[in-house]
Amino acid sequence: MTLFSHILLFLKKMSFSIISLFFYICKSHFWLPYIYKTQKSTIFCPKKFIIMETLREEAPSSYLMKLVGFSEVKFSHQPYESAAFDAAGYKWRLIFYPAGKVEEGGKDHVSIYARIDNVGASEMQIDVELKFFIYNHKARKYSVFQDGNMKHYSKEKKEWGLARMLLLSKFNDPKNGYIDGNACIIGVEIFVVKPIETVERVAFTQNPPENKFTWKISHFSKIGDKRYYYSDEFVVGDRKWRMKISPKGDKKVRALSVYVQAMAYLPNAVASSTYALLKLRLINQKNSNHIEKRVFHFYSRETQDGSGISELISVEDLNDESKGYLVEDSIILETTLLCVSETMFVDSI
Repeated sequence: MTLFSHILLFLKKMSFSIISLFFYICKSHFWLPYIYKTQKSTIFCPKKFIIMETLREEAPSSYLMKLVGFSEVKFSHQPYESAAFDAAGYKWRLIFYPAGKVEEGGKDHVSIYARIDNVGASEMQIDVELKFFIYNHKARKYSVFQDGNMKHYSKEKKEWGLARMLLLSKFNDPKNGYIDGNACIIGVEIFVVKPIETVERVAFTQNPPENKFTWKISHFSKIGDKRYYYSDEFVVGDRKWRMKISPKGDKKVRALSVYVQAMAYLPNAVASSTYALLKLRLINQKNSNHIEKRVFHFYSRETQDGSGISELISVEDLNDESKGYLVEDSIILETTLLCVSETMFVDSI
């Protein structure tokens, strides 16, 4: 190996080691303030979670307050507690540390928390999603801060928030837009997550019972003037179905069009989308040269939602009795639902 090759290998190993060390430090020890930044968002990398800042035009839905003459307290480690406000069925207070909550690692940062005032006697835990807001006067939008973690409020833990929401140097720099005219606007959006009561379970069943329907159409020549002609209904899975044909086609090309429509749901069935994989077949009554096509479709909750083949066979070939599809003025169609979804509600996953 040449000297040049040795140098390249060494640099490659060193680069990998430096990158590995960088991510290890970020994950396990310290906060690195700017790992990823765009015009719309900034992601901070803390010890256990990521704080993301995004912009939006809408004000917070839970609470908003404006601090005027902010320079008096902007270096204070003592918190300002807002008046009590109602959100999501509880009373809260917004707790703002202009110079950080040092005891929770908020040194050199702005810290913000939401405290619950009335945890019920029977409530062991209240799960909450929090979003904190600072109005950005430069962007004329609200900066939204969140870490994506569920907050578990209880009698023992009534206060949650972000100790390192934003670097003080960035917050206090007028060019960043967080403070304008010696005033800042902060807020919070609180969403209480209720325990899920039911789960929708969708099962895709292959070859469900009685999944084949045969439709023999006698006196076929006498229905030629009808645009559509319908079969009787049949049941597969948790809803009814029927076939529909257009003897002379739905398009400019003269061809037999064949569709399968999803109809009403059975009693007590869950009205949701229904997936079906269909096999449509025009039977050759003289030999085994059947015409067969497959179609898959997510049928909506609307009845008569249909899917199929617009050109299964040309009118000329169909009417040519020597080909075996029209015999004694009758044709035979089959549809087989190879796979069908059925939906139900269950208590848990």
